[in-house]
Amino acid sequence: MSDVAPSPPTLVSLPRHLGRPDFQEISKEVLVAADPFIGDASLPFLRQGLQEAGPSMLKVLGSVRTGPLQNTLPTEIPIVVNDSSASLPTHMMAIYGPPPQNPSAEKRKITLYPVHSTVLAAYCAKLPAFRPTSDAVMSATPEHIVREVTIPVRPICLPSPQTYPQLSSFLYTKRTDALLASMMPCLPPQSLANQSEIITFATRLAGTYTIHALLQHAMTVHGLWGNVCALGIFDDALWDTIDLAWQVLLTAIAIGTGNPQDMISSA
Repeated sequence: MSDVAPSPPTLVSLPRHLGRPDFQEISKEVLVAADPFIGDASLPFLRQGLQEAGPSMLKVLGSVRTGPLQNTLPTEIPIVVNDSSASLPTHMMAIYGPPPQNPSAEKRKITLYPVHSTVLAAYCAKLPAFRPTSDAVMSATPEHIVREVTIPVRPICLPSPQTYPQLSSFLYTKRTDALLASMMPCLPPQSLANQSEIITFATRLAGTYTIHALLQHAMTVHGLWGNVCALGIFDDALWDTIDLAWQVLLTAIAIGTGNPQDMISSA
């Protein structure tokens, strides 16, 4: 039997820059559908209020418990909310990915994420209006009370379901430092404000992690970017963080593969 030559490594082509879609306004109708009490409040005013309340609302989401999905996706689902110190979730997002290229592959995985419709409606220009939620869910309650409520289920296909939690956390907290850290293989330095600092960090990554590991993190950034485009989120801080993460990882990959000239300018 003759020896079989090893397969050549798969070449991965990564764009130097991740493009941004054309800007799209947030629909007032979608906002009102998410929260009828918005009235004439401006979008900046609404976002400011959500940013202040966001961390508490995210904490409430972390306390939600629900049973496993059955064979079919329901239109509504009962949940238990163990922390009602802020607004209760209004909907359950049932997130799944694109159809597999292999027809014989297993069914697409669906993951449930509780959400507040107002938060998503305030940032996601391409997300259609949410179904109304009962007044019982919208009302505030003392935080020590465990609530059992039933909320509508909203199926949605995203390019990268696995990166949705990172994006959701950012929309609630607006913390760019936490988002950047979630896309890096290790904690980044506090400052990556110029090319020198980026190259220093990228060189450390290239000397610590394999190219495969760096590519995996680059794919995380690319997946999150795909979700942002699909949902129509036009947030400068979010885009700047994605661009920075992409630049760091591509620079690290260029250094690690012995081609620093591909990413590092001589200027």
